[in-house]
Amino acid sequence: MVRGARGVGVGVAVRSRILALVGAVALGASLLAVPAQAGAGTSSAGAERTAARTGVTKQRWMPTTGGWFNDPWGDAEAKYRIERQIVAAINHARKGSYIRIALYSFDRVNVAKALINAHDRGVRVQVLHNDHQYTTAMKMLKHELGSNRSKKSWDYICKTGCRSEQGVLHDKIYLFEHTGGATDVVMTGSHNLTGNAVNHQFNDLLIKAEVPRLYDRLLDLFTELKRDRTAKPLFQHSDLGEFELWVMPHPRTTEQNDPIMNILRPIQCQGAQNGTGTGGRTKIRVSMHAWNGARGTYIARRLRHLYAQGCDVRVLWALGGAEMKRVIGMSTPRGTVPRHTDSYNTDCDELQQVDMYSHQKYLTVSGHYGEDRSASYVFTGSSNYTHSGLVGDEMILRAPGVHLVNQWNRNFDFIWNERSRPVGDSPGPTFAPTPPTCTTYRTGSSAAARRATTTDLSFSGRYWESD
Repeated sequence: MVRGARGVGVGVAVRSRILALVGAVALGASLLAVPAQAGAGTSSAGAERTAARTGVTKQRWMPTTGGWFNDPWGDAEAKYRIERQIVAAINHARKGSYIRIALYSFDRVNVAKALINAHDRGVRVQVLHNDHQYTTAMKMLKHELGSNRSKKSWDYICKTGCRSEQGVLHDKIYLFEHTGGATDVVMTGSHNLTGNAVNHQFNDLLIKAEVPRLYDRLLDLFTELKRDRTAKPLFQHSDLGEFELWVMPHPRTTEQNDPIMNILRPIQCQGAQNGTGTGGRTKIRVSMHAWNGARGTYIARRLRHLYAQGCDVRVLWALGGAEMKRVIGMSTPRGTVPRHTDSYNTDCDELQQVDMYSHQKYLTVSGHYGEDRSASYVFTGSSNYTHSGLVGDEMILRAPGVHLVNQWNRNFDFIWNERSRPVGDSPGPTFAPTPPTCTTYRTGSSAAARRATTTDLSFSGRYWESD
């Protein structure tokens, strides 16, 4: 198989005035076909190269590799940045090639249509779902593809997880054997194919092309998942050279053998070199959807210890447990760990249910890691800093590179400065959206009142993904 070049930058051909006249129409159509343009906190703009007016043959579309991040508070372009990358890869999948997707939640009808169209033109489509929902989009795929996993195309719902014993299918894996001019394309991160993912959550997606070793390893994992039976061994740790992969469940976890604790232990806080870190200090950033329980507490304790040792540590969370927040907020000789939260309630539901929040699960390390004084790593995937992050079908992927770390850290800084608020005595700006005016009913009469967006919040309801 001839492999295409790695991700290509923005197309440079002249775009005619016609596009300006039909831009409003193109926006809706782009949800099915057009790659996202870069915005605050994203990778470089991704687009298909186009031919100039001279009639030169159009170059083959390429996925734009690197990090992608959406902004649920932004405009349509910002909300759909990640989804558009996935849909563009579906639309450019080559006839006879395979698309394989395993994810927790799926309700995007437009994505289902894109997959059906790909199947109709000869692409082999295989999709795995968790069993907590059965949406219109899922029904469409099952009707088109069937659920016979011995065939080349199918759509299947696992029972109580796929390869785990008692968890859920929580991975977010998108594999494209050949899309556009690229082969062995891997996409993974925190993004589900849902309306929540674009309209209510911050998410991240790593895209890599021409990575056969990583692609093959995730294909092996997908093959295990599709069997829908307990895998042996359950926990797998793979050194893939450039990449490193942790596959859960992780049985009999302790503070000593926890995969995240093993990831954090090699960090040394002083001696960062070659432009990494912050003034010679190792730089650590965490953006976490859910962080609680005994596990969340000992991870928080480790990060507080690293801050006390001199590391430049900042953490973000949507849902934080009381004990975790107490522990990470304890004073050190350097003060307290800077920490923000990015969960808000913006509507008038009576229970103050959170409807805007981060769904990310990432860690970045820049600086002194083990024997490497200029390390740059992104750790992303599906696993929260909770007990449930260890018991289901979960994964953590380590990807190296200064460019990747810079992309993820720019996203972190954007949320920190523009879309979150300090916790306790932490520094930093405060994002305070205007509270909605809500009607309250008291003894038969009604009154309009402002509803708080940041206090007395409950983590439940139609927009909260408690995964």
